Amino acid sequence: MVNSGMLICSFYLKKRFQRGNDELFPLNSEYEFKDEDENSRYFQDAMDIMSQFCTESIEGADDEKSMKLFSVVENSVRREDKAAYSTLTFIVSSGNYGIESTITDRHTRQVKYQCGEDDAAVKQFRCLVFIPKDTQRVSVTKGIFVFQSLGTYGIKTITVKQMKSFCADIGLTLETRSVSVRMFIEKLIKKGSLYKVTLIRDRVSPDGADNMLVSTGREERSYIHPRFKETWFEKFLNAIDGVKDDDLLEFDDTLYENITVTFKLGKNYRTVRLAEIDHFSVVEDIPEYIVQRSKTDEECITQYMLDTATSYAQKMIFAAEEV
Repeated sequence: MVNSGMLICSFYLKKRFQRGNDELFPLNSEYEFKDEDENSRYFQDAMDIMSQFCTESIEGADDEKSMKLFSVVENSVRREDKAAYSTLTFIVSSGNYGIESTITDRHTRQVKYQCGEDDAAVKQFRCLVFIPKDTQRVSVTKGIFVFQSLGTYGIKTITVKQMKSFCADIGLTLETRSVSVRMFIEKLIKKGSLYKVTLIRDRVSPDGADNMLVSTGREERSYIHPRFKETWFEKFLNAIDGVKDDDLLEFDDTLYENITVTFKLGKNYRTVRLAEIDHFSVVEDIPEYIVQRSKTDEECITQYMLDTATSYAQKMIFAAEEV
């Protein structure tokens, strides 16, 4: 069975061409854009912006540079407003072209179809946009994207690229960042899926002969299936959360410049550097029983994506500062 998973990231919007001001756009606020000809476009909130993106993407786009088709399936767009959050779900059709190949029956090995360079193997993927509602103290500036993946195929890159283009046309910049990586790492450890932690530092050899041609070296210390001391693990999680502390990467009285974490998802391994953690998109498997149920209940995958987004939302900070 093809593995089905989810790629989860956060996102925010800000006005384009701001000078010395990176103020984020409040996602639950109204937005009006006027072009050079003073033509206006009005949106109730960020979710309305995403809804309009879906509507305009039904016709589809052909990204010739990446040789990929993209469209939103008509009548798949659903918006729901709850007391604590709003959601938008839709289905993306996407596939690559540009390589000649054959469709072959795996049992008989007979060729059923010859694919040309203009033939694209289009697949459908579910997507979720999650935006919490404002409270008396917080004006929300960050939301969550969840993109379904099928085996090695995913649609985060092409979908975000199309979203960025749409937002640019209405004077906004869309950026994606990590969700609660801290929560993800805690889940990995609980499930026993954390495979390796590698501590990295630049090192000058005490032997002068070693330094005649190369002044510095690189030292890596790897721990397979590590069991952390509680105090160091808390420092490690703080580093993931972006807390500034000179001692965060200290281990056995040695200060390290970076850490990489390798974890296992299904049969695949993935490595992420702590220095790049802010741009990391969390990847999680969709349980097999959910995939099996989806054959008769198509909405169960969407509901699982929503449950996952809700659990990450409980660990996220959705505003740069409280109001």
